[in-house]
Amino acid sequence: MKTMMLRAALACSLLAAASSSFADCAADATVADVQRLYAAAQKFELEGRDDRAFHAYVTAQQYTCDANPVAVPAAQRGAVLGLALGSEAEKNGAFDRAFAIYEEAGQYAAADRALMSLLRTRPDDPSLFERARRTLEDRSSGAFADNNKVRMQAAGSYTPNPKLLVEVLKMPAIGIQRALEKESGILNDDYLSDYVRVVQARPDDPTDAAAVQAAASLQQLFVQKWPGDLLKESRAAIDLARSWATVVNDAAQRVKFEAQYRQRIEQRVALLTKNFNGAPALLETATDYLRSSSFEAKDRDDRIVAVRNLAARLGDTATAKQRFTLAADYYEVAGQDRKADAARERMQQLAMSRMQPQIQQMQQQAEQLRAAYSDPAKVQAMREQALAAKKSLEQQQLAAKQVTAKKTDDLSKELGI
Repeated sequence: MKTMMLRAALACSLLAAASSSFADCAADATVADVQRLYAAAQKFELEGRDDRAFHAYVTAQQYTCDANPVAVPAAQRGAVLGLALGSEAEKNGAFDRAFAIYEEAGQYAAADRALMSLLRTRPDDPSLFERARRTLEDRSSGAFADNNKVRMQAAGSYTPNPKLLVEVLKMPAIGIQRALEKESGILNDDYLSDYVRVVQARPDDPTDAAAVQAAASLQQLFVQKWPGDLLKESRAAIDLARSWATVVNDAAQRVKFEAQYRQRIEQRVALLTKNFNGAPALLETATDYLRSSSFEAKDRDDRIVAVRNLAARLGDTATAKQRFTLAADYYEVAGQDRKADAARERMQQLAMSRMQPQIQQMQQQAEQLRAAYSDPAKVQAMREQALAAKKSLEQQQLAAKQVTAKKTDDLSKELGI
């Protein structure tokens, strides 16, 4: 009896342990699942649907709580199909797709090759650099070989090439230098001078037709000469330089790169605020440069306040010269909305005062018309004049038709029609 009880207790203990082990297993699929996937992959391959077969073989390699019985053959077929599919994508220049296929196929040397080709076609992509760096660094870890043992055995031996990581790690220094050199060739004094000239030519008096036309012509010439937004392109190049600085792991190198692009920002802010402050939008651009920088918060905010204070002073100067449109734009940059609204109000008042003679003349003409239409005799006279004019026009049209008909008859006689 005791023996039976002991056996029952042991059986319960083993069952409980097995149940606990099964509950703790976080498998991607069951054995039945992967077997069905493997069978589907074989069917796809027989049908010549290599792409679907490949992905089914890859999926059939999922982790299962019990040993995956199809993992090895699925990895072997996946390695073969993946090499062919990846090669085709690589030949077509689809390096990103080729890399993904080679990775899943366990063809890691080919994947490295496709990854480097992708990098070389997109040398100004810091996010791609990060991805490549993580991939190549992961290749060198011992865990990589352990985690991909089945695929590596199926595809063949793989040894990471240390030269590739060395090449990749040089990319930020080259990238930030290229970005800053590009930015140097974008923004130039001629563009900024023309920009200021267009802004300064805007008239405050909308009734001055000649000035309005001249400003519109100057704007059109500017667009023809400078079809692109060079300020936007400049900011994009500097932002790229900053992005390169943020993806660098080495602290000393990051400090060096940040100093380079900060220096460029300081140069652009100085250029716009000192030499080309005649256009309020350029001062706004200066604050945009500062906002996108990585200066310390207080330093950045102090610099922005300095630019806004400059805009406020230039707004006051424009107001004193009765350049109210210009003044309002300066006050907008300075964040002084009340002054901006006041400048626009004064501009409207000035425009109305300049239009007053024309308004009075129009009012006088309206009064004259009203007086004429209120006199029955004058109304009758105008009606008779209109009827006479209509009759005269009808007679002229009739005469013209007669002449045309005669010419047509004469031409017909000449042609014997």
